[in-house]
Amino acid sequence: MKLITTDYGDIQYEKEDLILFSDGLFGFTDLTEYLLICLNDEDNSLLILQSTQRPEISFAVINPVLLCPDYSPVLTPEELFSMGVKDSEDLSYYAICIVKKDLQDSMVNLKCPLAINPQTLKGMQVILEGSYYQFRHRIGDLLQDSENTESGSETNADIET
Repeated sequence: MKLITTDYGDIQYEKEDLILFSDGLFGFTDLTEYLLICLNDEDNSLLILQSTQRPEISFAVINPVLLCPDYSPVLTPEELFSMGVKDSEDLSYYAICIVKKDLQDSMVNLKCPLAINPQTLKGMQVILEGSYYQFRHRIGDLLQDSENTESGSETNADIET
């Protein structure tokens, strides 16, 4: 099959490549079929979720673990059942991004990730209730927090007591 997009050119795909969101995405409930497109073979950190029903609709998405290594969403039993899995860890997650000219100022929604069953390619956008994740996190802040966590540095490490 061939999809002609305004931003990404012609895309060849098979029906088996489609990710199906039976309830659509928030604000786009009528759009249920998407492709996950890697824009750069060498760097797959930022991807495009492209609607096949309306080629002018696409979303920049990112694996939230790249920004927040301890990201661990917990879905409700009903959501897990709907996705055909027993555990939240059986799913792949993507966060929708608002991309700005300066990537550091771009925002990412960690509160409402896209959960995808990699075996069935069934997807669902969920709202993580009771979590500290927000609708808008600045990517630059998340990257800085991630670097601080990895290095084990603390802001007051050089202060004498």
